[in-house]
Amino acid sequence: MKETLKILLSHVSVRQFTDKKISKDDEMLIVSTAQRSSTSSNRQAYSIIGIRNKQKKEKLAKLSGGQQHVVDSSLFLVFCADLYRLEQINKKKKYETHSGYTELFIIATVDAALVAERALITAQTLGMGGVMVGGIRNNPEEVGQLLKLPNLVYPVMGMSLGYPLKESKLKPRLDINAIYHREEYSDVEYPKYISEYDKTIQELGHLKGREQLVEKYPKFDGLYSWSEHTARRHAEIVRPHMKSYLQSKGFMKD
Repeated sequence: MKETLKILLSHVSVRQFTDKKISKDDEMLIVSTAQRSSTSSNRQAYSIIGIRNKQKKEKLAKLSGGQQHVVDSSLFLVFCADLYRLEQINKKKKYETHSGYTELFIIATVDAALVAERALITAQTLGMGGVMVGGIRNNPEEVGQLLKLPNLVYPVMGMSLGYPLKESKLKPRLDINAIYHREEYSDVEYPKYISEYDKTIQELGHLKGREQLVEKYPKFDGLYSWSEHTARRHAEIVRPHMKSYLQSKGFMKD
């Protein structure tokens, strides 16, 4: 139990890997353990695609924003929300299908996210490391074509897995009271917690050399830390194509 908690509390993203390969047995252990994740009404509305082929990983790396760790990973997993399988069952039984409802889109997306998190924890338990790849949604149409995703299946996230080349630094989080509310939501002390966190991140130098959109904010002369970094990123429109893409795949029509 203590070892499990140690792994959970020491999570870091790993983007550099050794040449050591993940065995097929460990690959299936990661997937089978992930399969035991919680799933809404046992629908199991997700699919996982495992990729080892270097050429395919190179294409996915490019489509994900040029992330080299995708190529360098021993195993790259793509976690998909999948209502296609359930749709086929209903058609076979000649029942109505309502896969276009937004609630089912949420169910499938949550299922995929829960499975992905458990897969990563399992890999970490086995001495591996990895990183979630939201960039897989940069070009979802091309990713879908490459992976031959049918209608009602979309890539929620990717995951690069391998054996860590070096130890990664543990990144501090916001004060627990900033994200945990008792009985009801309260933002009264947000300024305090954000200010404290900014100081911590700045002192540790986590964002040094990683300033975002400097050309857009040339007159900024304040403390560049988490809140400034995050505000700049949150001010940008990210992947505006996703709504139309999802609707084209049969999601969120009602």
